[in-house]
Amino acid sequence: ARARTHAHAGGVVPAENTMVSSSSSVVASAARRVRVVVWGGSGYVGSAIARALVRHGDDAPSSSSVKSEVDVVCASRGGRAPAWATRDDWSARVTWVAGDALDAQACERVNAGADVVVTAIGVLPFPWMSSEDIIKYNAETNVTPGRAALATGASRLVVVGASIPPFVPGLASYAKGKAIVEAFARDEFASTVSTNGDETQHGQRRRRSAVVLKPAAVSGTRRAGALSIPLWAALDPARKVLRLVGNSVIMANAPVPLENVARAAARAALEDAYGDAGFTIIGNESLIEDFSS
Repeated sequence: ARARTHAHAGGVVPAENTMVSSSSSVVASAARRVRVVVWGGSGYVGSAIARALVRHGDDAPSSSSVKSEVDVVCASRGGRAPAWATRDDWSARVTWVAGDALDAQACERVNAGADVVVTAIGVLPFPWMSSEDIIKYNAETNVTPGRAALATGASRLVVVGASIPPFVPGLASYAKGKAIVEAFARDEFASTVSTNGDETQHGQRRRRSAVVLKPAAVSGTRRAGALSIPLWAALDPARKVLRLVGNSVIMANAPVPLENVARAAARAALEDAYGDAGFTIIGNESLIEDFSS
């Protein structure tokens, strides 16, 4: 066994106990397809992750078990691809399904047969929202699909969490919601044994693994109907300035490109390196520096 590390909140955090060899990867067997369910798949981050999952399979070497072996399912309340993506090739290769992330039975139906479940649901802490609702829509909307993944036998969970800047007021409820999801991934999902029949090369049953991504502000183009909001126009220059400082604490809260977050989620969902760690955090600085291509 070995330990993995990633930059997190201004430092380097070792992954918790690595339990099995990398041969236990979700994608280790070319004899079966890999089913990945993305909750929040029509949203800003979720749709980018779905696109990255499709492209990850395309970009894999022809000898790789990832190539042409990934079935991507995107779950959302509407059950449809976002309007802006309907003409994109990747969108046509995704299965879009309706599912309420707060309904445990609906989550189990959608997660049935999934090897990997990705949760990318969250709401910003708008002033008109109560603390209870902010926590609910950042915690329960991710934990409920995660618990359904346990029930249906998924072996890997990828959570899009958040790096919370300590100097920004009014984020306590938002931070609490994200912390609840992270605790679930670490203490419940990653501490259990897979029930889908997969074994390591030594004949042992495989431990489940969980990966939590912790981006700060995510820079990209956010779409709301026909409106496109170029967040990158303000956030990308800010990141470039902050990188010049070179301080880990600052980089832990610098804006990160949407493509980096999506690429990290796809790799965490599919690659061997993430199949042998019980619990892994990928912090904001690592998202910026290690997932740019």
